[in-house]
Amino acid sequence: MRTIIIPTLCILYITMGLSAFGTNPKTKNPTFENWNDFKSQPQQSKYISQILQSHSNKNLEDKKLRVVYFYPADRKPIKDHRKRWNGIMTDIQNFFRTEMNRLGYNQVTISLEKENGILKLHEVQGIHKDANYTYKSGGKIKGEVFKALRAKGINSEEETLLIVCGLSKTDGKKVTIYSPYYGMGANHNKGICFTADMEWLSIEGLKPDPKKIILQVKEHRGFEPFTLNRFNTVYIGGTIHELGHGLSLPHNLGTKKESTRGTALMGAGNYTYRKEWLQGKGSFLTHSSALRLLVHPLFRGSTNQAKKPPSLRYKKLSLSTKNGAIQINGTIDSTIPAVAMIAYNDGENKGQRGYMVNNNYDATSWTSVLNPNNEFFLEVGDLRDGNHQIRLVSVHINGAITTKRMHYSMKDGVFDFSKAKQEIKNILAK
Repeated sequence: MRTIIIPTLCILYITMGLSAFGTNPKTKNPTFENWNDFKSQPQQSKYISQILQSHSNKNLEDKKLRVVYFYPADRKPIKDHRKRWNGIMTDIQNFFRTEMNRLGYNQVTISLEKENGILKLHEVQGIHKDANYTYKSGGKIKGEVFKALRAKGINSEEETLLIVCGLSKTDGKKVTIYSPYYGMGANHNKGICFTADMEWLSIEGLKPDPKKIILQVKEHRGFEPFTLNRFNTVYIGGTIHELGHGLSLPHNLGTKKESTRGTALMGAGNYTYRKEWLQGKGSFLTHSSALRLLVHPLFRGSTNQAKKPPSLRYKKLSLSTKNGAIQINGTIDSTIPAVAMIAYNDGENKGQRGYMVNNNYDATSWTSVLNPNNEFFLEVGDLRDGNHQIRLVSVHINGAITTKRMHYSMKDGVFDFSKAKQEIKNILAK
């Protein structure tokens, strides 16, 4: 394979329009010699970190996550809500920081809005009584929250909101939950996610429980027994999982190698959050999720050109196989530079035709850097028979992504790329 040696990326930055982001002359730019040097995740993160460090962060908007506490007209916020949610969001912030550090992205985490040293909660009292809100009330609550924030001068259409709903009832050790609990309508500039608040919810509840407390919890079905640990893992884990959707992260499954650490946060990681504090393995960030968070304005600390589309164009794109893996080679061009490429390999589920939404929990993800010629090389493994969709995602420095889709099938280890080849022709023609 041809070896490319570029001592500096300055020429590339100018031709790609990156001068609009600014560069830091004190940072040494990385060199690229051979794709074999960038197969492993640590090699990729080092290279990507150096590229990001070469950009200055001048004239930035101070962008932070807005946390809203919503409660009905005939109720008060649930007991100790401020203290408990300050602890929960601080732990979530620590989780992101620890995982990003583990992946080689030092001291990167989500920015939280604070007031007097603790988490700022925008309290919004609904216009309806408690009996009028259910799990399906997300749209109604969204409208009421948007109106209340607009009165404060906050444009919710340009914010990422975590809406904590005080829509539960606790009677001793019996807990009934009827809150919306999902993420919706997210990209790198805005997002909404709903979660629920309950009296028993706290970071302390994730730790060993000498009292062996058993709660009876009712949400979508009848009452079910939960240990205090499991209760907090499921619902705090659910909070960070839905927040991930609010930050535009899709579901994904850890690769076989990644999954030795535990469960991917954006897979079933909401059921394993902080289990490492007890016994066993907890939740982790896949490298693909980390890459998308890395350039998100709430993590990057930069809103520079965040609203500008990347205007991506594929100049070359091909699929091939080698040693039982799919290899994807390509070259892109864009007005907003891309720092990485991701391939989500998503199998079609039996009994649940199609892909995306709740069908993509089994989508493994594979990553690549881009060399100074804007070329990428992805190798997709952990393959299995069936119909599959590859979602090819470019991750841009302003937080934007673009997605192209290709379909293939595999039977008894034999690949059929006929549909993908036609899709590649269409991608290259645009």
